[in-house]
Amino acid sequence: MENQSLLLTLGVGVLTSFTLFFVFFKGLRQSGKLAALLTILIVELIYIPLAATHWAGLDVFAIHFAFFTMTAVVLGIIVSGRDGETGGKSGFHWVHGVLIGFFMILVVVDSTIISLANSGASADLIRQFLPVPKRPDATNVTSAFPGTVSNDFQKKYDQYNNYLSQLKTQTERGWKVSEGWQEKPRMGKSALFRIHVLDKDGQAVTGGAARLSFLRPSNKSLDQQFDLLEIAPGYYGLPISLPAPGAWAMVIVVNRGEEVHEVKGETWIEAGQ
Repeated sequence: MENQSLLLTLGVGVLTSFTLFFVFFKGLRQSGKLAALLTILIVELIYIPLAATHWAGLDVFAIHFAFFTMTAVVLGIIVSGRDGETGGKSGFHWVHGVLIGFFMILVVVDSTIISLANSGASADLIRQFLPVPKRPDATNVTSAFPGTVSNDFQKKYDQYNNYLSQLKTQTERGWKVSEGWQEKPRMGKSALFRIHVLDKDGQAVTGGAARLSFLRPSNKSLDQQFDLLEIAPGYYGLPISLPAPGAWAMVIVVNRGEEVHEVKGETWIEAGQ
């Protein structure tokens, strides 16, 4: 289920709950309360094993469990109104309509929030609803490396603790990473990205390996990784092309033997021409 649309899985489950409820209530002539209870038991007995074997996260599980349950509960409340339990004509009050509308809105809003949190927003959606981000001066090529705190949004929690233990060591090591793009970067066009790595005594860090990650916080599917080549003593670079314009976060990891140095940066990619 984690590879399917959240709205699709919610829709199928809610539709199944509707169908089962009316099978019990109309077809088998059960009371509204009993029909709701049987619907909840059957739907959740099907969903819980599927969720356990295709785990997509506690938030996804919670929204499915809640709405599958509330569908049957709301239906039970409606049909158990005026004359509902005695088999006569059920009364439909405007409150019932408000209740149904509220839960429909809640499904759409919660599903959208979870989907954006898991997959990010598309570039088209960002352009439609968000203001254009402030960008650096277009006349200058800028690639800033403001600190040594990792900005890798896809790192797992257990890796974070390992990173903290390295932070003190690399601060004492005192390596310095500078430079960046050697020409104005544009979407879909290759441009040289080069870094200059010096130790705390100002000597070139040679014989190392450098990995550069470009991270797109709004859409992690666009994330890119590159292994930079040592093109001169202390200089590591590679021609790079990125698939989307706008702001990107960068993480650079330089390794030499047991020494690991990590810095973050930010850059702006111009629209292709």
